[in-house]
Amino acid sequence: MTAPDVTVVVAVHDTVPHLPTCLDSLVGQPLARERLEVVVVDDGSTDGGEALLDEYAAWHPGLVRLVHQPDQPFTPEACLRADRVSVLADYDCCCPVPREEDRGDSTEWAPVLNRLRGIAALQQVADELAESGEESEAIRARTFAWDVPRLLRADFLLLDDGLQRRVCAEIGRMVERFGAREVYHRLPVAARLRLELAAAVRPGALRDQIRYEAAHGEPPVVVDGRRHYAGFPAFRDARLGLPDELFLLREEPVFEAAPPLNLAQQLWRGAVPEQLRRRLRRHPAWRRLANSVSAGRG
Repeated sequence: MTAPDVTVVVAVHDTVPHLPTCLDSLVGQPLARERLEVVVVDDGSTDGGEALLDEYAAWHPGLVRLVHQPDQPFTPEACLRADRVSVLADYDCCCPVPREEDRGDSTEWAPVLNRLRGIAALQQVADELAESGEESEAIRARTFAWDVPRLLRADFLLLDDGLQRRVCAEIGRMVERFGAREVYHRLPVAARLRLELAAAVRPGALRDQIRYEAAHGEPPVVVDGRRHYAGFPAFRDARLGLPDELFLLREEPVFEAAPPLNLAQQLWRGAVPEQLRRRLRRHPAWRRLANSVSAGRG
């Protein structure tokens, strides 16, 4: 049997909602069967996807090759502790499946406080192992741009008031402990706003923010001078007292205006046409003269 021209590797772990679309697309390719190979690696799925994969392998023998194996938890810590990492092979092309905004592809059963403590434990390990600087900042930005704010979405509204306050207090401790504000400039405005409302233990305002984002998405932009702000309802709300910098989207650069021409410069430009000035500047002697008269603006 000749080697296929194209090998597609599909990594699977509890992704049953996406499997039919993915696999139907692959087995429906117009390539001749002997030119295509689909290798599906199931890393210990528990959502019923393993049975679906068995069916596809039976329906398409010779095309779909299926590998079932236990979950392989190759952790970031293993990578950070390694003296050397060897890459044996890589994809020519990688096509991740987009996820819905409010969920990943894995089912999460742990209570919210346990998840927060787990995130804190992972961040502590990262702080101990990662090099200070860009590497450490990137990990913190990932934690506080995604892992923590995603717990402050629709599911937060389902918690009772007491648990909401405990979640806010726990996040406040994490913000202080891991210096989250040092990486706020790398976070979306909505994420850092939710973090600050949680850190201030303002569950009511946080609920309002979550509902606003769900109903309206991106807020209007408020322009104040050179600064552009995200116009969430909490912006400049005197009851909350949040700093403007928390809502800052961007700041337009300052362009210093050139000083006005003096009399000699005006006479030089008025007496000598622009095309001639450019030709004269090609000659060093004339260039020195022009610079002395026009201060380099001839």
